[in-house]
Amino acid sequence: MHALQRWALCNWPRHREKVTYLVVGGWNSFFSYGSFAILYFLLERRAEPSAILAIAYLIASVNGYLTFRHFVFAPVRHPLVEYLRYQAVYLPILAVNMIVLPLALRYTSLSAYAIQALFAVFAVVASYLGNKYFAFRKPK
Repeated sequence: MHALQRWALCNWPRHREKVTYLVVGGWNSFFSYGSFAILYFLLERRAEPSAILAIAYLIASVNGYLTFRHFVFAPVRHPLVEYLRYQAVYLPILAVNMIVLPLALRYTSLSAYAIQALFAVFAVVASYLGNKYFAFRKPK
């Protein structure tokens, strides 16, 4: 066995949550961005950007909760309680996004697609901290 394989096997339990969070978070970011992009493409002329964002959020947040709960963070509470805690993490991020998107569309030359891609960087960091230390934190 090579040294790298030994290191990976010894350190896997310690880094499992971070690695799976990156993989599942990558999927969730792709799913969320894809939901927004498709809805924005279809509804851009009929709805405000914030309304499109809210619809995309409703779709993507269910996917995000289920994948984080089942693949990253071990369930420690009743699913409804965890879902409400999960929403408590993501609703403030959504609120900020609903302010940033229209403002950035008005005051920059960036497209909605580019703005959402940039905002995703902030959302990933904020949501990891919120999920780890609040939504899926083990009770004391």
